[in-house]
Amino acid sequence: MIMRMRGVACVLLYIATIRTNALIHDFDEGCEKFGVRFPAWIKPRSGWLSMFNSRPSLGHSYILKYEYQEISASQPAWVEEYFDKKKQRAKIIAVSLGVEFADIYDYESQRVMSYKARKPSTSGSDVKTQVECGIYDLKTFKSKYLHLRFPCATKSSTTCDMPTANEVVRYGPPYSYKLKNELTASETRNIKHKLYTACIKDPFMNGTYESYYYWGEDLSFRFPSGEKNMPVHVEQKGEYYENKTMREHHIFKNIPWYQKDPPFSDDMFQVPHSMYCKNYTNLHAIPAMPNSFSFSQEELAFTLNASGFLKGGFSPLSFKQFWYSDNLTLVRVDMRPSEADKKGPILKEVTGINGRVSVVMDFNYDYAFLAHSANDECRILKVDKDFFLCYKEDENCSKINREALFGISADLSYKGKYAEIGIYGETWSKVTEEMKNGTPATKVLTRHEVSFQDTEVKEKTSSHKKVFTPIQVADYKEEITTPESTDDSNFKQDVRLKNYYEVNFSQPGLEVYEKHPCLQRHNSTLYTLAFEGPGVVDSNKARFLPQLRRALKRVCNPETMLRFELVDLRSPKNISEKIVYLRILQPFDSNGTSTDVLVSKITDIVNKEEFAVCFEGFTITLNEKLMQLIAINGTFAEHNLETTASNNTSSASQNNNKIQKCSA
Repeated sequence: MIMRMRGVACVLLYIATIRTNALIHDFDEGCEKFGVRFPAWIKPRSGWLSMFNSRPSLGHSYILKYEYQEISASQPAWVEEYFDKKKQRAKIIAVSLGVEFADIYDYESQRVMSYKARKPSTSGSDVKTQVECGIYDLKTFKSKYLHLRFPCATKSSTTCDMPTANEVVRYGPPYSYKLKNELTASETRNIKHKLYTACIKDPFMNGTYESYYYWGEDLSFRFPSGEKNMPVHVEQKGEYYENKTMREHHIFKNIPWYQKDPPFSDDMFQVPHSMYCKNYTNLHAIPAMPNSFSFSQEELAFTLNASGFLKGGFSPLSFKQFWYSDNLTLVRVDMRPSEADKKGPILKEVTGINGRVSVVMDFNYDYAFLAHSANDECRILKVDKDFFLCYKEDENCSKINREALFGISADLSYKGKYAEIGIYGETWSKVTEEMKNGTPATKVLTRHEVSFQDTEVKEKTSSHKKVFTPIQVADYKEEITTPESTDDSNFKQDVRLKNYYEVNFSQPGLEVYEKHPCLQRHNSTLYTLAFEGPGVVDSNKARFLPQLRRALKRVCNPETMLRFELVDLRSPKNISEKIVYLRILQPFDSNGTSTDVLVSKITDIVNKEEFAVCFEGFTITLNEKLMQLIAINGTFAEHNLETTASNNTSSASQNNNKIQKCSA
């Protein structure tokens, strides 16, 4: 029946391409061709009432729910319409014989989401309701299920503009409706109403028909929507042309629910959450994420039965805190690991893990540092490329990319906006299928979803860049026997969720990695180095130390920069003099560069007056400026209580400006 629906003058429209070669009859005097429509008992006593009587308005947006019946169809349908003019979106739902058909229009992004499914059950999430879902380009979209759709107000070469509510429902301007009479009739369930009529020449469906709107009066106590005036019944009768063939158009609508300019939520314009929608358009690609960030991740698992209800309880698996620096090639994770994590690479080398562990890695180094809080243990372990922080496509443990870290891949299809852990975000998904041998054979379906929140990040130019903040990564896995069994008693869906909190897209501070327990306990020597240059220490420490770290890496080229800890930056005497405190750690393995070699390299370049650090700093008046601090000859020395850093600088010679100034 749904496939037989045609142009619905109220809200459901069949927008066939306008056939210029089809004949549209010109009806005079209010569609007289169709004969007198009204029985004698409802005819007005003195002809048409004044056309200047004010007609009720449908508003700019609306929600309309009604029973839909075609004269030529044996089965009615329940139809719901959501038309949100302000946010440029609309939805049509039709339910017939237990099957739900829906088309969801987004005029802003120029896409349509269309699905067909068994009518969801009255309780639970009903994980087996999906039949088919797709995402299409709005301009070229033709529904596979419904001959019903919203029209394009104007259609350019690339876009389809949203119509007005009047254009959609074929009521109000520009249509010339007249008040026919005030009456009570069976068509409106004996509700007192006003009848408005018009002859509609409809280019969208290429037809002409009489239209009758029955508007109820004072309905605030009769209808749950609370509207005092609303259409309670609509009838259309006429003809339209399709492929040069004239067809009859005769439909009825019994309307129990209408809201004028109502509030809308994003949930009203989304497909059921359990669905996967195949993408047939290039819209809504996942935006790039920042290179460095930190976040907390909670992982849990549970199982749903065939009705979508929880089977058993929730199982917390792990809790992790990540600090990820793309520029420094460093990552740190503090975690309560899952049982799978404990049996996996690196952690399996440590026995008796029953609390928090902390791992820090330099992706340019072959070892990872693991601290175990329960037994105060610190281990330096060989890196395994299968560790969850490694990019598994490479032979060695290369830095995991952001996409792999958050489960993002190129074949993800945009799904819509949903509330995950109480936060509205945009969701992408994909479905993978694999077969398991056995008797009977089993098909394993896995639906992978990633959800992000649209966030603005301020950049140096004072502009704001939009990025996506991760909210949740979910995997839904179910096994289906082949051929499919009609017995759902053993059906289950295993769900694993990763929820994200405290997401920060700024560069993690060096102290996050340098203050790791393993590194703090390792044997080391403290040194000082004096610099001369502009700027205030407190305002520039956070910007200067990372650049100093890069300069030390160029000079020393150690096996890992975790051999250095930049402890502090101070200005003990005058504003132009700065003292750096740094620790140099002993080698972590037998192949490491000795501390004496590193000290010798730094001493040589400092005494040659060739060691300088450039950075974007702040002046005394807090204006941003390119600055340069130059190491003072003879000031790099081991620090002890008897010899202070200020004593080192007092005997040091001043620089002779042999270093070229920084350039932008």
